[in-house]
Amino acid sequence: MKKLLLSFFAVALLTGILKAQDEKAFAKGRMTVSVGAGFGIYGTKVHTEYDQQVPYWTGSSIAWETRRYTNDTTDGAFSAIYPLTFEYGVTNWLGLGARFAYSSYFQETDSISGIQSKVRAMDVDFVANFHLVKSRRFDMPISLTIGYSNIHFWSNNPANSQAKDNGLNYGIGLVPRIYFGNHIGMFFNIGYVGYNYPSFLFFDDANDNLNTTNNWKYSLKGNGLNMGIGLIGKF
Repeated sequence: MKKLLLSFFAVALLTGILKAQDEKAFAKGRMTVSVGAGFGIYGTKVHTEYDQQVPYWTGSSIAWETRRYTNDTTDGAFSAIYPLTFEYGVTNWLGLGARFAYSSYFQETDSISGIQSKVRAMDVDFVANFHLVKSRRFDMPISLTIGYSNIHFWSNNPANSQAKDNGLNYGIGLVPRIYFGNHIGMFFNIGYVGYNYPSFLFFDDANDNLNTTNNWKYSLKGNGLNMGIGLIGKF
């Protein structure tokens, strides 16, 4: 009889724990899939290096020498972002997953030529979410992301001038989630993100590597604010 009562209490305790976990918006073994839309506002820094032939006077004649020039400029950028994210609950407070995002950058139309260039980017990231604040219908993980980013620029001019690079992206943010039932909800996100593209390749229809002209090097760094909204499913 004593063993029977102990078994009963053990099962009751386990059932209570599992039920308490089920009442949380996130728990071990749970999977979430989310899709959304948002925007990013960034400060950017461009670094360029190039060689140039410069004339100089030898004392008796004019000669030429190669000099290396560098230039740093700062600017800003604005993008629309469309992320797709998958997450699996490794523990009751830690979720790991992956993120894919497509970004389209706003470009002004050239006032002289009337041509508007185009810039697109794609990110593939590893995601770690820390679910420290949650209830039955609410979850607000701290989200860390890091991964690969590809950016591509089209000038849309007659020469079809283009530039592209592969780089690193990283970020941290808050992602509040509100669930309407056991499976469907919506999320918001606000966070800081950064991008680093170390070596752009420039090319057009006539030349597949314009960087060889004057040994040209071009790098871009950007960081700033991301905000967005979307739908999330929990399984």
